[in-house]
Amino acid sequence: MTSIITDPKVMDLVKTVSDMFGVPSNNVMPVKNYEQEAEMETDVDILALLALRRLQHLAMDHLELITSGEVAADSATEESLMSDTA
Repeated sequence: MTSIITDPKVMDLVKTVSDMFGVPSNNVMPVKNYEQEAEMETDVDILALLALRRLQHLAMDHLELITSGEVAADSATEESLMSDTA
């Protein structure tokens, strides 16, 4: 697994995607495309599981913000500002 994550080609693509979408590179999760290969490799397949786990953690963090009222307060402020400019 380490050789995949540290592969210079993959790291360049992660940087490109990070710059393109404006997200931190640690939120870009490379996974393998199985279009051409049918057999599984444990070292490669773990990337998909790690990406899913990371997505789950990000979703849980977002839900905690929503339930704590921080996101709701930000949304209300944005809506107020938008209605003032209209």
